[in-house]
Amino acid sequence: MTNNIRYRGVFLNNIEIINLVPRFLNFYDKAIQPMIDEEQRWALWEQHYNFAAVPPGDAGRKIARSLFEQAWPHYDAKLESIKQWKSDETKLQLYLKQVKSLLKCFEPINLVVIYFVGAMENNAFVAPFDEKKLALCLPIEDGITETTLVHELTHVVHTHTANLATEWERTIGSTILQEGLATQISKYLVPGKPDYEYIEYKEGWLDSCIVNKKEIFKGAFQFLNDSSSEAVEKFTFGTGTTQHEREAYFMGWEIVQLLLKNGMSFSEMASVQERDIPDFIGKIFPELI
Repeated sequence: MTNNIRYRGVFLNNIEIINLVPRFLNFYDKAIQPMIDEEQRWALWEQHYNFAAVPPGDAGRKIARSLFEQAWPHYDAKLESIKQWKSDETKLQLYLKQVKSLLKCFEPINLVVIYFVGAMENNAFVAPFDEKKLALCLPIEDGITETTLVHELTHVVHTHTANLATEWERTIGSTILQEGLATQISKYLVPGKPDYEYIEYKEGWLDSCIVNKKEIFKGAFQFLNDSSSEAVEKFTFGTGTTQHEREAYFMGWEIVQLLLKNGMSFSEMASVQERDIPDFIGKIFPELI
């Protein structure tokens, strides 16, 4: 399904919808049959579903299996709501328009929205779909919040304003700014919630990061120009340099918050081109150490 969004007769965005929920339900029906063991269940997942919010490659495959095995016992309780779920792009279109306006993005957005059943970790993400389109991948098993929509749509629009590469590998500096904008713009467009609801993925994480703020920034400084897959994983899925997962998110949150306080607008931050982001971010680090 494709939705063309127009304003005063001018073509702005092209949004295609792909719904993977039926594919998950087909896999689930096969996997709950009697006598299916753990190895067979994983083989069925790979054959009939094979979609997860993980990095590419062997490391991502290992994470996918771990997430799946943790989630498997909980799918039964979610099954009826998964079966009854229906897509609704009304808020998606509204927030896409608002994010584009906020970041002063005036070019068309070609986007594929993929709805999928995740592993209960509520990990939406943006990834390349083809040479011309990005995929916005939204897990539906726990519902899709407005905060999540704004966060991920900020990533989509920021890709256009800063000419960001869409591959998994990107500099840690770029990763930090991308996540900072996404979390703080979520707070701006969906106001009124405690800070942890915009950034935290497990209870107590934000408070612990704040306590270890100087150490987190000191440890990450040498990695700002590192674009290796290992470095990206280290500061997103991994435990950074201080044993805190998702350190890039915390650093981005703090940096964008400081820049806003200093009078810089979201659109000015989003216009910094990708090649310049590590140096741009690096100049701010001393204020936070």
